[in-house]
Amino acid sequence: MGTQHTDTTAGSSDNQPTSRRERLDAAFDADAGTVTDEWEGAAIYTSWGYGQTNVNLAAIVEVSDSGKTVLARMVRADVETHSNGSEGVRPTEECYGEPFRLHVWGSSRGASFRGSYPYIDGDPETGTRLDSFIPVAERDSPIHQTPTNRGH
Repeated sequence: MGTQHTDTTAGSSDNQPTSRRERLDAAFDADAGTVTDEWEGAAIYTSWGYGQTNVNLAAIVEVSDSGKTVLARMVRADVETHSNGSEGVRPTEECYGEPFRLHVWGSSRGASFRGSYPYIDGDPETGTRLDSFIPVAERDSPIHQTPTNRGH
């Protein structure tokens, strides 16, 4: 069995993960490339674009028995902040679309999830886009993207 990636609070007397992000980090085995059921319900996102920043959000709905793959569904975003050329978004709990499978990847920095997901402007043959998602858990600030009326 590989080593667990943990990010516990320094100076903690019992060294137990306390935040959602710390529990997720503790439930990821970087050496084996696996996650546990603790990841079910976790929000993940991918950011991409050329000349503008696009964000796609998803939630993990199921972890495979092996822990090497997850099923995810897209989630809607709430826009929390607006500025001239940027908006900050956070995931809602409102899932939509069909589930899609992502493979667990990662390193000592934490878990990521890679695979094809449903996207209308992706591959014209399949309607999918290949990318990697990273966890949203307990970000101090919203995820920034270019507003839909500002891109090119």
